[in-house]
Amino acid sequence: MSELSSERLKAAVLALYQARPVEGPPGDDGQRSVWHLSTQGAELLSFVDPEGRVQRQELTLLDEHCVWSSGVGLRTGRVEQDGAVRTETSVVHPDAQPVPARLLRAALALEHYQGEDRYILHIQRVLALARQGLVLAGGANPAPGPAAPVASAPVASASAVPALKAQGPVPTAPSPLPLQVPAIDPVMLRRQKTEGLTMLIVLGLGLLFSVLLLYWLL
Repeated sequence: MSELSSERLKAAVLALYQARPVEGPPGDDGQRSVWHLSTQGAELLSFVDPEGRVQRQELTLLDEHCVWSSGVGLRTGRVEQDGAVRTETSVVHPDAQPVPARLLRAALALEHYQGEDRYILHIQRVLALARQGLVLAGGANPAPGPAAPVASAPVASASAVPALKAQGPVPTAPSPLPLQVPAIDPVMLRRQKTEGLTMLIVLGLGLLFSVLLLYWLL
């Protein structure tokens, strides 16, 4: 991406952050659309179900396009349009396979967003997880150079994205402590046996004396 395109992309993303979302009426299936549109060539179109869950998002950054669908995953494409602003006559040419370079550029463009817009945060999180998946799979560098082309490669689907989260090392279970077994003293063992035998003899004599006393009384 040239320096001019890079500056245009920064301006487009900044304008997208400042754009006021426009919410459309619910459709026949209860879904509604939420549209973020900037005048600098960035657009985010979100589709939300009646429960408020995002089901689909279409992100346009200048002439590149990313589409996320629940249960399907991420796809990419190229936008053919007249001028800097996308119009109704703009045509999206989908890529045969998701292009990692497009996903990485979109992820890097949105990574510094710290606002509270839930729709921008959603697509930011989706792209960040896809970027992590590409890096972990060895299919791309964390920050690709502007002029370095990246070959197409499969991208993890949305259902697999949560498994790609990297929040630090996974804690392992502590090793069990060795069981401490006290040593057996032979002298103490013999003493315990002798004391037990003595108690049995005393109990036996007491029982015999009680029987004889009872017999004498009767």
